[in-house]
Amino acid sequence: MRALALHGFLGRGADWDAFAAAVDLPGLELDRPDLPGHGPHPRPVPPHFAAWVQWLEERLHMATAPVHLLGYSLGGRLALALALAEACTGKVASLTVLGASCGLASHDERRARAAADGELAAALERDGLAPFLDRWYRQPLFAPACRTYGHAALVASRGQGQAGPLAAALRASGTGAMPNLRPGLGCLRIPVLALAGTLDPKFCALGQEIAAGAPRGQLRTVDGAGHALLLEAPGTCARLWTEFINRHANPARTCHE
Repeated sequence: MRALALHGFLGRGADWDAFAAAVDLPGLELDRPDLPGHGPHPRPVPPHFAAWVQWLEERLHMATAPVHLLGYSLGGRLALALALAEACTGKVASLTVLGASCGLASHDERRARAAADGELAAALERDGLAPFLDRWYRQPLFAPACRTYGHAALVASRGQGQAGPLAAALRASGTGAMPNLRPGLGCLRIPVLALAGTLDPKFCALGQEIAAGAPRGQLRTVDGAGHALLLEAPGTCARLWTEFINRHANPARTCHE
């Protein structure tokens, strides 16, 4: 069984290592690449969100059997977009998103968010990675993770990136750069699992929206965890995903079924 796991903004493929170690699925091959712009030796950044999805499609099409998709935050938005792009091909066996959304509903919201993301990207280029990380992880969204690991330790764990490529990634793949994916949710005939921490009410609601829109969708919450699920509760997430896969192990169905 093959799976493709996509990390969040500022992260790395290695963010999935603890999750992978806890998964109880014999023979699982979990591909967890560094996304473009991320890691110590970043890949070139695709110029817009659709090009990111195309880059992932190329990776997906190298597999000879349907692939289980997973994604956290940015990776979850990309995984959802990829699943929708491949909804009728049978290439995707299931979709699991952790702390992810299906984008902003209105053009005005997307335009405002893109402008805000552009300002953040400019600050990252101007100030450098360390000051940006210090501010980024002071957001209330990451307070539970900081309580568990300490702010300084969390910032240090993300210091392997490069400011320029990460800024380009934020501009091209931020929430403001992606389309509204809600209209396509009903076309997903694969099993869909949304995970969110109970200390992350915003993404609990967004996860419920994805689960409700997908015909075979469900939301599971992780008690006592916030947004950074791969750091805060990799074992629980792995258990919930293992249960989900064991319950929904059939090959993906296409829109024509």
